Amino acid sequence: MINPESLIKIEAFIRMLVQPNEEEWSAFTKIVQAKKLKKKDLLLEEGHACNFIAFINQGVLREYSYQNGKEATVDFMGENQFTSDYQSFIMQTPSKQYLEALTDVDLLILKKEAIDSLYNKYKIWERFGRLIIERVFCSAEEKRKRIISTTHDEQYRDFATAYPQIVQQVPQYYIASYLGLTPEHLSRIRKK
Repeated sequence: MINPESLIKIEAFIRMLVQPNEEEWSAFTKIVQAKKLKKKDLLLEEGHACNFIAFINQGVLREYSYQNGKEATVDFMGENQFTSDYQSFIMQTPSKQYLEALTDVDLLILKKEAIDSLYNKYKIWERFGRLIIERVFCSAEEKRKRIISTTHDEQYRDFATAYPQIVQQVPQYYIASYLGLTPEHLSRIRKK
């Protein structure tokens, strides 16, 4: 059984979207597994089908892939966020991404089989899953539109405002990669 204290943040997050009753919450807590990663550990590697969704209790993860032989940061995830390779998770196809711990990370893991079982038994959890995927989609759309319509200076300012803890905790060359900049260009932007 998982330590109830490790469920405090995920419960608060869940209750912002849905209100499970005691039976529904109990069923959810039975499928949650705690996992710890050390800095630089991989949660997911390219070529493996992603069979989990993870909630970050503490720490920072980086999603990256290789494009034209170069490592490219796709996203950062921090405390109180869910993460997965959602395409690989939904389609059960090999992932093209890596998920790497940039700090020590405490996670709560939900395995696909257990989630599917929960969806089949409790409509509230299926609704919660839909709401999470809608948020993931909207976030990806917002990022795509921001890249097209804003300058690099604005993109960095927006990123620093949205993720101040990540700016403080991760190497700047990862942020530069995420923004599609060279580290030198990011350094000039930061000096402004």
